[in-house]
Order: sequence, then C-alpha cells, then structure tokens
Amino acid sequence: MFARPRPKKSPLPPPSKKRKQSAVEEVNFDFDAREEYLTGFHKRKQQRIKHAQEEAAKRARQERLETRKQVREERRREVENHVKNVNKLLQESGAVAPEDDGEDEETAEEEWGGFPDQPDTDIVDQEDEYIDEDRYTTVTVESVSVSRDGLEKPELKTGEDEEGEAKGNEPEKAEGQEQGKEIMKGPLHLTTDITHHGNSLTISSSVSIQKIPIKSKSLY
Repeated sequence: MFARPRPKKSPLPPPSKKRKQSAVEEVNFDFDAREEYLTGFHKRKQQRIKHAQEEAAKRARQERLETRKQVREERRREVENHVKNVNKLLQESGAVAPEDDGEDEETAEEEWGGFPDQPDTDIVDQEDEYIDEDRYTTVTVESVSVSRDGLEKPELKTGEDEEGEAKGNEPEKAEGQEQGKEIMKGPLHLTTDITHHGNSLTISSSVSIQKIPIKSKSLY
C-alpha cells in the first residue's frame, strides 16, 4: 500500500574495511586512587608549606651570603684606606722613604752618600680615634729612631744636651780612627695582617727594621 522511501546517500565516503577501530576493552575504577585523592588534601597542603619554607630558607641564605660579601668588601676597602693613611703619615714623618719610579731609584743609587747619623725629621706624636657603630679603633703614630740598641722614641734636645753629646763622642771618634766602628742601620718596613673570623675582622700592624752592618774606617 505504501512504498518505502529510498535511503539517502551519506556525503561521507564509505568506511574502509582495512582500518581497525580501537575500542576500550575495559574501564576499571581504582578505589585506592580515589581514597588517596579524597584523604590527601592535608598531606598535599603540608607538602606545599614545606616546599615554600625550603624556598624561603634558600632565599634567606643567598641574601646572607650577599650581605657578608658586601661587608667583606667594605672592610677590605677600610683596611686599604687605613694602610694608605698609615703609610702617608710615615712618609710625611720621614720614617719611610716615598716610592719613586725606576729612573729615580737609579739616580738615588748613584748619588747615595751613606746613611745620615742623625736624620732631620720632625717628631710626630699623633693619636686618632675612629668610631663606627659597634667598632672602636684607636690609631697612634709616633716617631721612632733607630740605633744599635733597637728602637727608641726621639726627644727634643736642648743646647746643653748637644754639647754634652759632642764631648762624649770625642773618645769614640778617636777609637774609631784606630779601629772600624760597626753601626747597625736599615730601612723601616710596615706589615699589616688582616684576619677574618666569621663576621669579625682583625687588623694588626707591625714595623720591622732590616739591620745592615756598616763599618767606617779611619782615613788618618
């Protein structure tokens, strides 16, 4: 009575018979994974907190290292400035000869006439105080004379003292004419030791003398 309609053609190409369709064979529900997820909120939160604390500790350690490095550089600059100031004061007082170029040293060696018996230097007695936060430093600079007995602090001499020394030196001159007299003189050397102990810095300075024996022979 009623005629069946014709089936409509699909716009897609017919499926290939060679291609195999991969289908999921079985879906399993993991109850253990579900339980771990539902009961692991506190555990995961604690892990995040611990990780954040570790990162904060690393940043704090890096900041401490940078701060210590800056402090060491500042102290090194302070030590260099301190050494320069001490050397400058010693050069001004005449205790240490100023540094010259190589040509000046050759000229000085050619024109060198020996060590003076009594160098004409002004007596220096200076004391400076430096206060920086919790550090307190006192620097004392004094004139030092070199003799056979060692280091001595020079004193201002009056006319009577000079006459007495001149009379006392006459027998020594006569004895020096008969036999050579050995005199110990030499240059001054300033040594500065810098020691780091954690956050503390220790600076120690010392002056040493290289003794050179010189024999003066009589010409008469």
